[in-house]
Amino acid sequence: MQSGDAVAVAVPRGVDLLPALLGVQLSGAAYVPLDPDHPADRLGHLVADSGARVLVTTDGTVCRGLAVDLRVHVQDVVAVDAATTVDQDSAAYVIYTSGSTGRPKGVVVDHRAFSTFLTSMRDQLRLPEPVLLPAVTTVSFDIAGLELFLPLVTGGRVVVARPEEVNDPHRLADLLTACHARALQATPATWRLLLDAGWMPGPGFTVLCGGERLPTDLAERLLGDGAALWDLYGPTETTVWSSLTRHQLGAPTRFAPVDGTSLHVLDDALRPVLAEEVGELYIGGAGLAVGYHRRAGLTSMRFVADPTSPHGGRLYRTGDLARSSPDGRIRILGRCDDQVKIRGFRIEPGEIEHALVGVPGVAEAVVTSVRSPEGSTSLDGHIRPVDVSRPPDADRLRSSLSRVLPGYMIPARFLVHDTFPRTPNGKLDRAALATSGRPAVGAHQPATTDALSDDDAGPTARLIASVLADVLGRDTVGVHEDFFAMGGDSLRAVQIVLRLNEQLATEVPINSLFEVRTVYGLARILDSGADATPMPSPAAGDEARLSAAQWRLWLRHRADPENTADGSAVVVRLPGPFDRAALDTALDGLFRRHPMLCTRYEADAAGLPVAAVGPPPGPPPLETADPESVLAAELARPFDLAHEPPVRLRLVRPTPCAAPFLLAVVHQIAADERSRALVTSQLRATYRGRAVVSPALSYNDYATWERDRSASAGAARHREFWRTTLSGPPPADLPLDRPRREVRDSRCAVVRFSVSPPAIRAVRDAAGGDQPTGALTTVVSGLSRWIDSTTVNLGVAVDGRDHPSLDDVVGMIEQTAVLRLDLGERPTFTQLARQVRARRDAATEHAVLPFEDMVASTEIEPTSSSGRHPLFDVFVALHGAPADPPGFVVPFPPHTHFDVHPPHPAHR
Repeated sequence: MQSGDAVAVAVPRGVDLLPALLGVQLSGAAYVPLDPDHPADRLGHLVADSGARVLVTTDGTVCRGLAVDLRVHVQDVVAVDAATTVDQDSAAYVIYTSGSTGRPKGVVVDHRAFSTFLTSMRDQLRLPEPVLLPAVTTVSFDIAGLELFLPLVTGGRVVVARPEEVNDPHRLADLLTACHARALQATPATWRLLLDAGWMPGPGFTVLCGGERLPTDLAERLLGDGAALWDLYGPTETTVWSSLTRHQLGAPTRFAPVDGTSLHVLDDALRPVLAEEVGELYIGGAGLAVGYHRRAGLTSMRFVADPTSPHGGRLYRTGDLARSSPDGRIRILGRCDDQVKIRGFRIEPGEIEHALVGVPGVAEAVVTSVRSPEGSTSLDGHIRPVDVSRPPDADRLRSSLSRVLPGYMIPARFLVHDTFPRTPNGKLDRAALATSGRPAVGAHQPATTDALSDDDAGPTARLIASVLADVLGRDTVGVHEDFFAMGGDSLRAVQIVLRLNEQLATEVPINSLFEVRTVYGLARILDSGADATPMPSPAAGDEARLSAAQWRLWLRHRADPENTADGSAVVVRLPGPFDRAALDTALDGLFRRHPMLCTRYEADAAGLPVAAVGPPPGPPPLETADPESVLAAELARPFDLAHEPPVRLRLVRPTPCAAPFLLAVVHQIAADERSRALVTSQLRATYRGRAVVSPALSYNDYATWERDRSASAGAARHREFWRTTLSGPPPADLPLDRPRREVRDSRCAVVRFSVSPPAIRAVRDAAGGDQPTGALTTVVSGLSRWIDSTTVNLGVAVDGRDHPSLDDVVGMIEQTAVLRLDLGERPTFTQLARQVRARRDAATEHAVLPFEDMVASTEIEPTSSSGRHPLFDVFVALHGAPADPPGFVVPFPPHTHFDVHPPHPAHR
């Protein structure tokens, strides 16, 4: 790497993020931060535009489609002690902001500017000692630089918040309390959510607020209990924050420059305006960025010569209107162009308009901003369709934009216009846009047929509708209106959930409104008693209890002990020079945290299973062999669940000098898909010397909770759903090339194939941008060509962890659901995708009972043939995990329980 070379960094939130950024900077390169949650097309543009040839990430599952010469996984990096000198004039990072031409533009910030910024923040903010700062901002937003690096130059500590903590104000409040934080930086939107969730900054707490205008009412709430409130302002081009003010109750907000920075209010001729007159704000000083990456013309337009500087200084033209006071402080008044800020992110409407015009069926597009009474800003997308009788629906518009724009840039509402209103001189009449259009129709429909009308809505639905109407600024909300089509977004969803929690004295899941999307769907969840079953307190003792899924797996194993279909692979690539002691410590900690991986299942005198925790598997010896062949051989070996642990380990290196692989085969009785991911991530972390906390609950606690929930009064709603859904004639058989045996022959073969990128994009578009829906629809579409029936049943796996305390529990918590799909009207692929989405949403909501309860609730007679599944012959498990390293072909077990079964992949 040469000094200033760009290196893309795509590391999810966690402890690996900061070392990755530091490592790139200490190498002399400049990091290009990528948010892995942003659309792949947008990330691809950032990598191509920045010229980054190297991508630093965690594993092969993150940003796997990016075109780079080299991928570096952080777990493969070995720390070395080396004196490093960094050129202060070289680039420290390249961060991308919205661009008016339709593509984001990269801002290059050098080490000198970034160091000046950190020094000024250290000296002027004087955060409470010892400095502990939670990092809650996405790394692709430049203000994250303060959260991640300021504690490091003050001898402090960074606490990187997890995604679920950032997205849930209750969890974020818990994090602030748990880590004893006395300072936090966030946008006004995040501060408002925290306060609405019941959190308050205590005396001496330092509130850092920036990214957009701080409303007066929010400032008063934040100052209510003696907190210190700093209001921060600055564009990305002047290195994060260039001015600040200590907010005082009743005093006007006037900003002073940070150290090494100057603020100028100038007229069109770059002359200073008089005090209290309005001009455009220009910023100079040591914090100025180098300019825009590969945009010399744009750089010269926005970074202009400072007419007052005798040494050829520069000023950045902000585009903000400002008024200066006699003491030199300034007041920000607004924009002199169309640029807006949403949740602190700077947005050029032209970039969104460019993306909208690229949607098939859109002839012209305009994006405007709308400000709510609470001070938050949202976007409206106005379209003029090619065919006014068939405009694109809201779901299609939203899904198309989601491929190229991050979520905060997608309009909350879409309005359709036959023609755009014009002023008498022919210019676009922006003021008339909001009243001249009609809302784009949403494609989402209620997932079940037992829908109620607005007039029949119960008290819960009426309350929800009232809250939605208030938050969305509408007079009324219908019980089946799509939340997103009405202008909903993530911020408003959290506000709605917080209000419902307060008014109903309950705990509505934060993501519930995203999943059901209607008043009707949310009311069904809240009116159900099944979801109110509390999680048990951690139980003492070692007595093991089998869950319903474990009973099923144990009986299946007893009936056919040679069947290997329930084994799944885990592959952990160990980085750096092999450390036997570190591996033994990591394995010992894993088995102590998760005794389910050491549990045997013997039959007692009555033939019933007795679970007992036994010794873990011994440390595997290091051997030299082909890892793929070794793994295939292990997957072909059956388990003896009565006398050996449900996990087998091999330690294999392909050559004597290569880094070894820890290979594991785990029986599903001990670990589902989520559990195998936990095993992989925890082994990687502890092998590198990091601490992993044991889960608060055990699998036994889950089994107890499952039993209680199945026996609760609320379970009747779920049983009734499955009885209704699966009633009627059974689906037709799949065509076979030979007669079906009375006893299933479980031997199988694996067929591998690739799908072209254009085909993937077409499926994704037809499925409204939802990848699982697209994959399931493709399977059903293929099945419809083989069967002579109007109905098909499809088995799918559903993660049963619908409570946060189960997130880190290893065990078989996954549930099985059934999608019953109607092919009678020969639906198009798009129509079928909508049906699949609706059925999947409904099945996920009701897949909270053991599978046996689901079967018992139907009118289907259990088959006497052990060659048939009672509800379906095709099972789909949707889990994407590419090989790590690339080219590692993961084998699969040579047996299956179904006619067609896309198998579980290995975890790496």
